[in-house]
Amino acid sequence: MPFYKRGFLYLMRKRGKSVLLLLIFLFVNSMILSTNMILHATESTEAAMQEKAGAKVVCEISDTANPITDKEAEMIKNLAEVTSINRMGQQSAYLTDLAPVTASASTEPDNLKVSLLSFDDMDTDSPFADQSYRLTDGELVKPETKYGAVINAGFAEYNGLQIGDTLSFETENGKAVTVEVIGEYLTGNESQQENNTLAVYRMENQIYIDNTAYLELFDGSGFYKVSAYTGQPELLDPLAESIQGILQDKADITTSDALYQQMKAPLTQITRVVSLMRLLTFFAGTVIVSLLLCMWMRSRQKEMAVFISLGEQKATIFLQALLEAAAVFLIALLCSCGLGSLAAGSLTELLLSSVETGVSLQVSLQFTDIALLLGIGSGVVVIAVLLSLLPVIRANPKDILSRMEG
Repeated sequence: MPFYKRGFLYLMRKRGKSVLLLLIFLFVNSMILSTNMILHATESTEAAMQEKAGAKVVCEISDTANPITDKEAEMIKNLAEVTSINRMGQQSAYLTDLAPVTASASTEPDNLKVSLLSFDDMDTDSPFADQSYRLTDGELVKPETKYGAVINAGFAEYNGLQIGDTLSFETENGKAVTVEVIGEYLTGNESQQENNTLAVYRMENQIYIDNTAYLELFDGSGFYKVSAYTGQPELLDPLAESIQGILQDKADITTSDALYQQMKAPLTQITRVVSLMRLLTFFAGTVIVSLLLCMWMRSRQKEMAVFISLGEQKATIFLQALLEAAAVFLIALLCSCGLGSLAAGSLTELLLSSVETGVSLQVSLQFTDIALLLGIGSGVVVIAVLLSLLPVIRANPKDILSRMEG
């Protein structure tokens, strides 16, 4: 009779033992699968977090007479590690048809100007991003914004401006540009300014524009600050060195990944605990299954010794025992996959309630989790069967039979 047929007949005949082994495998598989699902979720979350955590290299000029040029900013943007940049410029200009807010009677040119600050994206790096300023209406400058401006609510009221209106700026050399009001804001400190403050330094006259309008108005003036964002926080230091090579000594280079480290800390804690649980489950599962199979193999030593005496190869005996355990393991694997799908939501709630984190962790059953369970579980089965059969494989069949007879 083929060994595989003997194996299935044995499982059918020993239903009680088969069910007990199935329950043990189901417990071990469920634990391993749960840890695999959690680890997979943390890896996916960390990958998404790296893209959104705002890890950046900040370049700020050390001399206002030597700004970062648009060409240098473009070179930084083209670096492989950089996902986006935020160019920041600051200049002053005259209003062509409107008047700046001022309480000073000074006739100096600075009392007739407004301060223009340019950004590529105000959502990621600006006084609004760190909530120093508050947007009261409209929207901020975004990468797709062309000829847009965010103005102070006091400036808007002083000049009778609303969202959708236009205003024009002019430089001393005669260049002019017209922009559309897309947002209004308040700093909260407008009333605390002194009356003799010149217009260009007043908060009401700080106007935020996009870099398309800025470059048209101040072509060649450059930027005082450039932030380079990356989706690979671990490469911040090499990226900083590359940027330093482009800018040389004209800018101070600093790195910032505080938000990423803050978000990563709870994930690291979860990963360590779950990895330890998976390792302990593997060893505990191997030991328990090995002990159970050893107990069963002791009662089958005579049967196996007879087969070997009749000419059956020891390798065939091993394959039969392996087939029996593997069949039960595969049934348990299918059951644990069903339980894993049902328990995914509960695992998510359990993790987020036990560890405080600002990130979204979504546990779900993936094909890679099943494949990893199959690999780890197969290791448990092979090791357990091998350990349980060692006494039979190493002993002489005659010695086993005589011992059993005695």
